[in-house]
Amino acid sequence: MSSFLKTAICVAFAASLSACAGTAPEAEKSVDEILAEKNLKIAEPVKQLINFNIRGWQYVNLQNVVLEDGPSKKYLVELNNPCRNLQFAQRIAFTSFGRVVSRNEKLIVTDGPGHVENCFMKAFYLLEKIEK
Repeated sequence: MSSFLKTAICVAFAASLSACAGTAPEAEKSVDEILAEKNLKIAEPVKQLINFNIRGWQYVNLQNVVLEDGPSKKYLVELNNPCRNLQFAQRIAFTSFGRVVSRNEKLIVTDGPGHVENCFMKAFYLLEKIEK
């Protein structure tokens, strides 16, 4: 058997094993379920974030993140596509230059080794705490 064929078989086998590895735990839950675990729920959609200053964030899944604006305001940001670095984010920023962040701007995510990923934002939702 040629070395090329052996390599091709090994690559195909490795790919099949990785496909069997399963999905991330958050992929099995809806965004509403994950938010409920954080004692949050969607209150209403918003068109833009005004005078926004990121104070912190919480990973939801590869396509959603909760951003904190001060101690009491939280927003769910939905992305157009999965953002692979989001679960490993060390820094998050926007492409907006002003104090208003609009949809179709980019969320810039930097992971630990410094890889930067630009993720297009799709929608914003104001969140509220779930009263117990």
